[in-house]
Amino acid sequence: MRELPIRDLTEHDDNCVRRVPIFSGLTSQQQDLVATMARPQLVSAGEVVHNPGERTGKMFIVHTGEIKLSRTLPSGRKHLLRVAHPGETLGEQAFLTGNATLEEAEARSQSRLCVFAHNDLAKLFERYPNIAYRMLRTLGDRLAHTEHRLTLRSQSVDLRFADYLLQQPLIPAAQATEAMMRVRLPLSKKDIASLLGTTPESLSRALARLQIKGLVAVDDDIVSLLQPDALEELITAE
Repeated sequence: MRELPIRDLTEHDDNCVRRVPIFSGLTSQQQDLVATMARPQLVSAGEVVHNPGERTGKMFIVHTGEIKLSRTLPSGRKHLLRVAHPGETLGEQAFLTGNATLEEAEARSQSRLCVFAHNDLAKLFERYPNIAYRMLRTLGDRLAHTEHRLTLRSQSVDLRFADYLLQQPLIPAAQATEAMMRVRLPLSKKDIASLLGTTPESLSRALARLQIKGLVAVDDDIVSLLQPDALEELITAE
């Protein structure tokens, strides 16, 4: 992980602090002040940001790129928990609890991070209590999303994948008259399978079944939702 000059973080309007929900309640001037407390770092694709059990003493903000967070199961297989995108944070739980990190964080692509030392975060909380509230709200939203996935874990892979597809943002229509609803798979099928708690083979079979039923059509990483109402019914019927 290579540190970058501080000016590289603050000289542009699109600094990482302005992208982060927990800092959105601050004025632009306050956000720029917060940005001076961060240390910009560059990580290469495949590089590990932190390992499970590590006490980094830091919180990380993704400025550009993507960071995968995963845990290793007793079987030795890695289970993908989530992917942190630009504006999202990792390491806040370790800051709030004082415990070591539970996950491995690995860069999916070359990524720029803004890194805050825990001591500096504590000072920010004292000065701007609203940051603490927004951080807790972010963690609450993430917990609710995790609980939703866990409730589906006992359901079929078809249902889990249908739910995953419906959560993806729609690709904007090329023309105003275009009615097709399409989404782009943001991860490899291997990573999606890990995220949904299944195997790539089971995910491929589930996708094939959805195609046979006429619910979706697939073109590389683009999935057309041919019958979105039927996909929703598949989920709510369980």
